[in-house]
Amino acid sequence: MLVATSSEGFTRGCRDYGLTSTSTMSILPTLSRRALLASTTSSNLISKSLLLPALSSSRISLPSPSQLRHTSTTTTSPPTPSKPPPPPSASPPQPPQDLTTLTRLHKSLLHQPPYYTTIHIHNTPYLVTLGDRITLPSLLYPPKSPLISNPLNKPLQPGDIIRLTYASTLGSREYTIKGTPYIDPRLFNCKAVVVEITSEPMRVKEKTKRRQRKVKKVKSKHRYTVLRICELEVNELPEGLEEEVAAAAANASNTAVAAAI
Repeated sequence: MLVATSSEGFTRGCRDYGLTSTSTMSILPTLSRRALLASTTSSNLISKSLLLPALSSSRISLPSPSQLRHTSTTTTSPPTPSKPPPPPSASPPQPPQDLTTLTRLHKSLLHQPPYYTTIHIHNTPYLVTLGDRITLPSLLYPPKSPLISNPLNKPLQPGDIIRLTYASTLGSREYTIKGTPYIDPRLFNCKAVVVEITSEPMRVKEKTKRRQRKVKKVKSKHRYTVLRICELEVNELPEGLEEEVAAAAANASNTAVAAAI
């Protein structure tokens, strides 16, 4: 039988006999068990009180949450000096050279018949040459001009000759003049004669509605105007073209200088 004279001796005896703390606590009486628990708690408190200063001395200061916030770093490069705009070109376009090229090409076109052109009648283009026929889907009325007397506003009659001045292209086999959008009417002469005024056969269309016995008949008979190109020539360069080209070139150079400034 084991007799515990003190807590330390009792613990040492348990170690010698190979008994654990739980097994020894079960065989001890109540008073001895209380004394053993009091001694163990006092020893644990003493050890903890000895360790606290060491832990407090070795404590590492952590940063605060406000310091842990992400801060973006931006690098600002020094401002680069802006380059001054280039000075406007002092030499304007050369109108004589452009006029020389235009004259040479116009002469080449002038001496290379036959010609073709794209005539616009009521904003509808017609590609024609000499002798072609144009069938217009309506009656053609003369333009309103004080030089033309048409008090009853009658359409053109067969035999009337008209001049077509709205052309977007004019050319031959190797050369072509393109307008923006139309060519100067002084550069060409295109005339057409009214061949006939005809009409299509009568057309009857029946119109009905659902759940009705009525039948509506609509009659239509459109009238057409037939033209024939009787003259298509390229004229010589008009007088005063040099001044117009020079003025246009000067205007273009002034516009370019103003845009550069």
